[in-house]
Amino acid sequence: MNRLEQYIRENKNLFDEEPATGHFERLQQKMSRKSGRIATLKWSISIAASIAIILSIGIMVQKHTVKQESGMITCENTADMKSCYVDKMNVVAGQIALLTKHLDPWDQQQVMTDVQNIIDTASNGFESEIPEELPAKQAKAILSDYYRQNLESLEMIEKDLKYYKL
Repeated sequence: MNRLEQYIRENKNLFDEEPATGHFERLQQKMSRKSGRIATLKWSISIAASIAIILSIGIMVQKHTVKQESGMITCENTADMKSCYVDKMNVVAGQIALLTKHLDPWDQQQVMTDVQNIIDTASNGFESEIPEELPAKQAKAILSDYYRQNLESLEMIEKDLKYYKL
């Protein structure tokens, strides 16, 4: 500290002098340039991060949709679409039965009754209610939607049971 104090005493008059004209303006310009660069950098990083998040979400949704639809498409391209969907429903029903093991018997009975009702409804000849005048392609699309909705109902039950089990 002695050297610092000595320097201050020797150069005390320099501290009292006013800086050269324009010094504060030049300092202000340099400071504003740096803060402008930093602000630009922050905005650039924010925009890049936002784009990355949006793209990631889009890719995840796309993969989930393709994965989910690929199972449905295989049933729509089979000779017996109804059997294919009913088989898939029975597989999901088996998973639901496993997930309901931790429930009390009354709740387990209720869930499994609802599951069986969905499967029975899908199995009980909905195709006979479609007008014969409809082109085969439209009738197939209606049936596909109907079976897919029943399968998705069962998958929702399974998903909810998995969530509540955790």
